Amino acid sequence: MQRNESLIRLRNLVISLAVFAALVLYASTYSEPVLRVSVMPDESPPVLRRKLMPLTDYLEKKIGIKLEFRPMRDGDALVEALVGHQLDLVWIDGSNLARAETRSNGGVVALVQRVGDENIPVHDDHSWAVRAGMDVKLRQKLTDAFLALDRDKAQDKAILDLQRARGFIPAEPARPAQPSP
Repeated sequence: MQRNESLIRLRNLVISLAVFAALVLYASTYSEPVLRVSVMPDESPPVLRRKLMPLTDYLEKKIGIKLEFRPMRDGDALVEALVGHQLDLVWIDGSNLARAETRSNGGVVALVQRVGDENIPVHDDHSWAVRAGMDVKLRQKLTDAFLALDRDKAQDKAILDLQRARGFIPAEPARPAQPSP
């Protein structure tokens, strides 16, 4: 009798584990897509998260995909995470963008930059960039969302102010760093 009870318990355990494994597999297969976002770490992660939240909320509504902020310790870590496909969307300066494009053999695409950054020294120009392998339609949705930000709308103005931007324009290709005069 005791042996039958042990076999029944073992069978129930195996069935429970199989059901659990199936649920985990199902959940991972149908989980919500997420864009992993980071920015040049020029302030503490909590400050960056606070400044980025209105923009990520806005982008989530525009593209219909959740954005997740992943802070980086420095520009090198940002480049490595982008090139290593651990990030999807980054706010990056011109020098690091050029480095990321070189390290990835063209696997990084700048989408938009702040109005005025197209004129400033390469280390001061910043762009929102993505992995080149990102779906072209998603890249276009992101670009359109940035370009649609309007300073005449209070909510958009707040987002732009946090980004220290008057607006966004389509990004120019990364310029190689020039030696200082």
